[in-house]
Amino acid sequence: MTIKTALCAGAALGVFLLGATAAQAQDTTTSWKGAPQFQNDSLTFKVRGRVYEDYVYQDVDRQTGADFEASNSRLRTARLGVEGTWNANWAYKAEINFTRGGSEWEDLILEYKPSDNVSILAGNFKTVSLENITSSRYITFMERGPFNDVLGIGRVMNVQVKTNGPNWTLAGAISGDSVNSSDVATNAATGSKEVFGFNGRATLAPIMTDSDQVHLGVWARRRNREDQGNFSYAARNNTNYGAQYVTSGGIGVKDTMIGLEGAWVHGPFSVQGEWANIDIERPANLDAEAKAWYLYGSWFVTGETRRYEGNKGEFNRTKILDPMTSGGMGALELGVRYDSVDLTGISGVTTAGEYSAWTLGANWYPHPYVRFMANYSISENDNVPVGADVDVHTLQFRAQFDF
Repeated sequence: MTIKTALCAGAALGVFLLGATAAQAQDTTTSWKGAPQFQNDSLTFKVRGRVYEDYVYQDVDRQTGADFEASNSRLRTARLGVEGTWNANWAYKAEINFTRGGSEWEDLILEYKPSDNVSILAGNFKTVSLENITSSRYITFMERGPFNDVLGIGRVMNVQVKTNGPNWTLAGAISGDSVNSSDVATNAATGSKEVFGFNGRATLAPIMTDSDQVHLGVWARRRNREDQGNFSYAARNNTNYGAQYVTSGGIGVKDTMIGLEGAWVHGPFSVQGEWANIDIERPANLDAEAKAWYLYGSWFVTGETRRYEGNKGEFNRTKILDPMTSGGMGALELGVRYDSVDLTGISGVTTAGEYSAWTLGANWYPHPYVRFMANYSISENDNVPVGADVDVHTLQFRAQFDF
């Protein structure tokens, strides 16, 4: 469904007024968690948000057609939201993104916890892939890369059940389409059912010590387009800017994905990678297969450690050892990443080729809620059958803060 700005703002204001009204009945305490968090007995309320401001430069070398350069300063993300709890069993989160010429929901979650280790969640959120689930505030590079783009594993409406222990998680969900998608037409001659699917994810941290953490994960997703448009599979050039040169177009009516996750944190060093296979069901028995994977390493020159949480199966905010707010120099992180996407198993589509890229990254954290980022990527888009290879060099910078 299309969400208007007024409706988004009204929903956020309504939750705020609910918290304010309840706060009048009892004494309210305030704590600092990047922004003020108000607590009144078992009711908590906090405003949250993030802003990413980017500059991107691209040098595009095409085998056919003219080469060109492009650059742009842009607002990549501007979110505003609220989160809180009603008691130990109920929690909520709602975020709106105000960029790209309009507004849309991001996370929109209602959570019920019948016990400390079990959660039932309903709303618009992500469910699979380590890099995908980890907040963009904490990932090493500016973008998650073509792995996430090809799989199409962004936020959709889900009902999910999760359970966990100190070093493991297990989750399963039934899913539909994104809450931001248009309403399904009720008078379509071909039918009026929205996308339907189900997915599951399991993680285990067999090593959890002060100096070493090892993450292992596996996930699967099955989805059916029902009466909606065919699924497409495409790779971006490790940036949210510019065109896609390796793409299948709309071909899939159903697909099944299986993914593997791995990560190792050893003090200031870490390694992370994922692999996924996609079985694509197409009309006219033209079924196909696609693969994607990435591997990267990072090093905190100043000695920090990526903060892994085994009971969630994801990474969280890094603790800065010597922030500028305490008179220090902040933290410096360096990273290198390799990405690969193979769509050559898709027949009859001339642009369903191969993508590969190297990315170098550097991040400076003056304190935990501010980050300056620089990425340089060399991407190769190989569409051999039609001689439409495209090499893209991308240099991009980001100023980021959240609260």
